[in-house]
Amino acid sequence: MSEFAERYWGSFTGCIRWEQAEAVAERLAATEGPWYVVSPEEGAAAAVEELAPTEAAERLGGHLAEMQRLKKGPYCNLAFVDDAEDPRLIKLFHPKRAGDACRVGGDPIPPWVVLSRYPVDPAVFAPAREEPQGSWWQRMIRIGSPD
Repeated sequence: MSEFAERYWGSFTGCIRWEQAEAVAERLAATEGPWYVVSPEEGAAAAVEELAPTEAAERLGGHLAEMQRLKKGPYCNLAFVDDAEDPRLIKLFHPKRAGDACRVGGDPIPPWVVLSRYPVDPAVFAPAREEPQGSWWQRMIRIGSPD
């Protein structure tokens, strides 16, 4: 598993208020080295863009402004960061496409945008392949049998 994949599926902290998300953007601008920006909603074919830290911070600020326009109120519960003090991977979920808390099963809802210090592995965004189920009687025969 790539370092990006490990981080992408790892632990995140939500930015609860808009000010916290904006503070993450300021910290991002102060980092060194490239940032990678990608839209996982596009799947494994998603284009990856390499940006300087200040450009990545501007991009993050633009997305946060769009999110705030669409999601009224003081809470920004659609932005997640691996470490708010030293951000290395940020996930943003679009307010109109984030699903709801009642969703059960299926593939996870992909983020709208990911900003990463790690080179992006687009294979992470490929949908999980479902194994063919076969007919109902084939599924019944498999129950209890070691495949």
